[in-house]
Amino acid sequence: MATHIIHPTKQIAPGELDGYLDRGWRPTGQSIYTSDFLRTDDDELHGCLQIRLPLRGFTFKKRHRKLMRRNQRRFRTVYERAKIPDGELLRVNRLYMAHHPEKTRSDLEYNVITDEGQRVLNTQLIRIYDGDKLVAFSYFDVGQRVVYSKAGIYDPAYAADSLGIYTMLLEVDLAQRWKYDYYYPGYYSPTFSAFDYKLTLGQMEFRDISAGCWIPHPTQSESGPTDPLEVNRTKLFEALDALKAAGIPAEFREYPSFTGRFRPTREGDNLMLDAPQLLLIGRPLPLEFYFTLTYDNEKQCYRYDVVRTANLYDMRVQAASREGVPRFITPVVVHNRIMESEQLPAVIGKVAERLRVASNS
Repeated sequence: MATHIIHPTKQIAPGELDGYLDRGWRPTGQSIYTSDFLRTDDDELHGCLQIRLPLRGFTFKKRHRKLMRRNQRRFRTVYERAKIPDGELLRVNRLYMAHHPEKTRSDLEYNVITDEGQRVLNTQLIRIYDGDKLVAFSYFDVGQRVVYSKAGIYDPAYAADSLGIYTMLLEVDLAQRWKYDYYYPGYYSPTFSAFDYKLTLGQMEFRDISAGCWIPHPTQSESGPTDPLEVNRTKLFEALDALKAAGIPAEFREYPSFTGRFRPTREGDNLMLDAPQLLLIGRPLPLEFYFTLTYDNEKQCYRYDVVRTANLYDMRVQAASREGVPRFITPVVVHNRIMESEQLPAVIGKVAERLRVASNS
């Protein structure tokens, strides 16, 4: 699945966290989620790829060794198990939020405990002090053989000291001293540069979505991995051409409300449509039902569904992207999965069959 979240109710064992990360999941707060796509604060869509740094044989770059030596002389570092945030953490977070509101949250306890007050991950904390003044901190999760970097926050007055990078370097150094296998800095996007700094740490691996395996990330001189959103779009436009050739009306739409799958759901609830883009097929059905065609990058298959409105309102959604691509702005759930197939001709045949039935009913 491209987009899903799990809210554990009991502690995740260290080896279990290793397995989640290897399969393309990652922590957010005290939950575990997966997403191959990113919706930015300005309501634009991008693909994203999970990356990790192999630690066996890893050595820091010269500029990073220099940064670590300089900052180790100037700043004091404290390592501890993360607890409910105190006043000095909240103060630095407020300063950081004033400059980077899109990169952090006011409720820092989100990183440490669930809404029910539980700790399900082994979350640790690094504090960086200039004398007695806290100037930066970072949260990271510890597995059996891996470290996952969750959040790095710093006082913007110290931006010239590269404290965001510095806390990541300290996390890598700690994982190396523990003789761990991998350091996970989260994800980056081939089309959204805000996370490119993660790639500067060293020779990364990225998780190939369709193959389900980790492979070396190309160097800067080589062409990078294909954007997952572009793969998804290409497959849908292939289907759109085939539908039009068969005389079946269809329209391409972006679907930013795929992020609705991150909301908590009760057992038995219909899940929100799992796709960042879709084809609307034919006319809307009665009672706000629709025929949609989507593509699953991981399973490499098309999904032909009947969806219905989810009785939700997406307050962030824009009617079109910055480039003018039209959006489907109604959050929907999957009412009935008609067909799932890798074979586009079979899907087109099923679409034509169902439209005939719908038009005669």
